[in-house]
Amino acid sequence: MQQPLLLSTGEFAQMCNVSRELLVHYDKIGLLKPKEVKGNGYRYYSLKQLYLFDVIRFFMDTGMSTKEIKEYLDGRTTQLFLDSIQTSIDRMQLQRDILDARIGMMEKMRYITQRAVTFPKEQPRLSYWDEIWFLTTDVRRERTQQVYAQAVSEHSDFCRNTAGMATFPLGRVIDIPDPRNPAEFYYTKLVTWVSPPKNPERLEGRIERKPKGNYAVILHQGGTSTVERSYEKLLDYVEREGFEMRGPLYELDMNSYLMSDSADDYLLHISVLVDVEDAADAFAPRF
Repeated sequence: MQQPLLLSTGEFAQMCNVSRELLVHYDKIGLLKPKEVKGNGYRYYSLKQLYLFDVIRFFMDTGMSTKEIKEYLDGRTTQLFLDSIQTSIDRMQLQRDILDARIGMMEKMRYITQRAVTFPKEQPRLSYWDEIWFLTTDVRRERTQQVYAQAVSEHSDFCRNTAGMATFPLGRVIDIPDPRNPAEFYYTKLVTWVSPPKNPERLEGRIERKPKGNYAVILHQGGTSTVERSYEKLLDYVEREGFEMRGPLYELDMNSYLMSDSADDYLLHISVLVDVEDAADAFAPRF
């Protein structure tokens, strides 16, 4: 009877287009053991094991771990195959959503950075905005660095571990109880500008919509330590023009520590929704 053809580790690795070291690793973890090990320690594989390797490579491409693949191979059935495939599809769809969110974040950062460097600074104006969506984290109403740092940490953790995205572009919702004293402001929420969510239920009620409409806006140059001067300019502009504010102030980072280590280079976009009698006047440059 003809003996089955056996392939050396090098020959088998070449046919599978992988390294010999990978096959040795698979042997050690029990994922793909050689058909035969000679007395001199040389490993040999059968042609039939090429199919087994193909199974391993198939499930590796679906994102399964070597441990999951080994468990599957130890008891594979048609139903287990279907269950494993569905699990992999669900996992890959989640990964696709995360990638889409990250691409959207980078596109927004590119857009707002390009706009920010060319837009007039420190000049209040009227601008129309479509609705945009935010992920939010509440900030305790205390003017301390510790409270703000805790909120940033919580917001970053939620964005990355629950929503699957980065925290940028980052912003804040501002409450100014007395418009005559804009230096006494409070951060009430941290926000991250996101695309309209496909699965809002997994965001734990922390998705909010900034409504479309006419906004009084100003682009502040400098960090948050000097931002009250732009609050004052914006509020004076709203009062001078006879507008009525319809919500809190929104402050979005345009240029931040991602682009520079100097707060003098930072750009903050500040806006507030207003009622305007003549809506035609509102279609100024959108930013």
